[in-house]
Amino acid sequence: MVEGITALERLRPAEDGIDYGVCVPRDLQDVQLVEAAREQGADVREHCTVVSLRLRAGRVAGVRYRDGDGAERELASTLLVGADGRRSTVAALVGAWTPYRLSRNGRGLVFRYLEDPLAGGIEAQTYYQWREGNSFAFAFPTTPAGRLLILLMGHRDEVGEARSDPEGYWQRKLTEHPGLAQRLAGAATGTKLRSTGETPAFFRASSGPGWALAGDAGRFKDPVTGQGMRDAMFAGRTLAEQVLPLLDDPDAVDRATRAWEAARDRECLPAYHFANSDTRVERQSAVICELLRDAGRTTDPDVTDLFGRARTPQEIATLPRVTRALGAALWRGEQPRVQTLRRAVPELRRELAVRFELRAGRFRSTRTIAGSEHPGAEWPAAPKPPTTSAPTTSTTTTASTQPVGEEVVA
Repeated sequence: MVEGITALERLRPAEDGIDYGVCVPRDLQDVQLVEAAREQGADVREHCTVVSLRLRAGRVAGVRYRDGDGAERELASTLLVGADGRRSTVAALVGAWTPYRLSRNGRGLVFRYLEDPLAGGIEAQTYYQWREGNSFAFAFPTTPAGRLLILLMGHRDEVGEARSDPEGYWQRKLTEHPGLAQRLAGAATGTKLRSTGETPAFFRASSGPGWALAGDAGRFKDPVTGQGMRDAMFAGRTLAEQVLPLLDDPDAVDRATRAWEAARDRECLPAYHFANSDTRVERQSAVICELLRDAGRTTDPDVTDLFGRARTPQEIATLPRVTRALGAALWRGEQPRVQTLRRAVPELRRELAVRFELRAGRFRSTRTIAGSEHPGAEWPAAPKPPTTSAPTTSTTTTASTQPVGEEVVA
């Protein structure tokens, strides 16, 4: 719901016929991923921390790591994959810590899990999103059934309030979003509120000699799209498809990881810009309201394609459709017409720049787009490498195809 406009749609079926989304808590998903890796023959080494790289002729040829008992060990590899999140140890060790493209997020993120008071009904099969004023609220049914993930996204300064007065903040947001309050009527309090005010969007160099970065380690966008885990698994799957047939040829692996990075960026760049547009803390524009009003005329898949990644924002909000929405907004006059035009012109300019960038397909482009990417993002210094008792360069070890064990970085 946006500005009193309700749009109810079904998700578009995927190629395999699936027409629903799944929200899996990380603790459950991570366990399933580890179990799946073991079933496929992976040597999973938990409670280990990578401390340094092994290099051979300038190429990553393995890692030195510390196991759960504190002992340091080595592991050879043809490809080291850092799938260790935004504060990636692997990114720091290979010299890719600082993003080449970075955008500040004006919003904070506050969330909690609770038992669904409407479990078993159609509401428990529906993803909700409310946009009132400059605040967002979301309700995601989770798997297994019976629980809800509630996500609140207001100004980033609200994170301080959520931490100092959690329940006061929670009640204030329920007042701001009456639809959310109605959805949660009768629910117990739930888990404690968790929050973060630092979620800048970025792209890092994500491939190099003997290494690659997958998931949030390589690129990150605002969580408003709800696609973080989807993109992480997409990156892991497509990377494996590219390199598994080539592990006997390190040079071919390096060419494949570079091609994979370029393809990943082409896939993720539209969603990156779409998410950036929601990091501005402001009321929804009159044009967006008209687009949603148009989508709400039927229950056919339309704007929900943004979240299921069935179509890009550019394929949904075509220029003719945006033009019609602008005309409808001016005719309806729900927002001051002068304000509507003042917002529409720079938004159109930004959209044209995004479309040009998507067509150009430049690799690791550092060009930013005004109105999409926001300056002023803070980026922390790279973490200091853990101390190690052994040298980090090897000139005698031959790279093998033995998989690198799972790394758990505190």
